[in-house]
Amino acid sequence: MLGLGNNLSELKIRIQKAHDDLASLGEPSQPLTEMIGSTNAIRLNEYLSKTDAKKTELISDYVLYTKQLEQIISSLFSIQSELKSILKEETSMMESTDIKPKRTRKSTKKN
Repeated sequence: MLGLGNNLSELKIRIQKAHDDLASLGEPSQPLTEMIGSTNAIRLNEYLSKTDAKKTELISDYVLYTKQLEQIISSLFSIQSELKSILKEETSMMESTDIKPKRTRKSTKKN
């Protein structure tokens, strides 16, 4: 379970970095009137390619992050189930002990 936490932290860092990288790309630049249409299209295409790659990376990291969270939740549910069964056993043992009171002998001291 400790390994899952480390992976989760690593994935959170990767996700944050991808968000930061995507934000650093900013908005696409406005078409420049002095350039021909195809040059503006190429510039926009380059921007879209970069943002698409970052978004793909981000989605991939989110998928891995979600899988890690699902594993952790599954482990927690398993632990919860085990704890419930232990509590039931303990309660059952306590109830059976309460039903049968302990008999103690009174000892008399003889001088």
